[in-house]
Amino acid sequence: MAEGIQPEHLNDEPLGRVLDKLYDAGLTEIFIRVTLSTADRFGVKMDSFHLDSSSFHVHGDYGTGTDDEASAQSGLITITYGYSRDHRPDLKQFILDLMWSGDGDIPLYLRVAHGNEVDSAMFRTLMADFYKQWQIDALFVADAALYTEDNLQMIV
Repeated sequence: MAEGIQPEHLNDEPLGRVLDKLYDAGLTEIFIRVTLSTADRFGVKMDSFHLDSSSFHVHGDYGTGTDDEASAQSGLITITYGYSRDHRPDLKQFILDLMWSGDGDIPLYLRVAHGNEVDSAMFRTLMADFYKQWQIDALFVADAALYTEDNLQMIV
């Protein structure tokens, strides 16, 4: 072991405390503030944005995922079964929503969500939330999940 490094220095408690503080402050809000400042500093064009989601499957015991109401009230996501993009329906998952600039693919919005969330039900809401935060008029590009009859009626 390197000189001066004690076994108690090699644990994840400090990381856990930092992650807890980030969660308490609101990860999406912090991410947006940092990216807003960065995009402004580097002159990133804000005329188009791209939105997509990815699922991440997990191994291990994450409970039943049946108490969605309690999770929603606590602000926690539910790691549960959902549509498996990576062809692993046997594993639970969570969703990551990401929006990035058309100019240089700079990530601008990040959100972690329930494993059974449906893109077509959330993309319009995510775009509206993004617009409230950034207050910007721009072209939004998303995959086909955005273009449902209900979403198109609400957009027009």
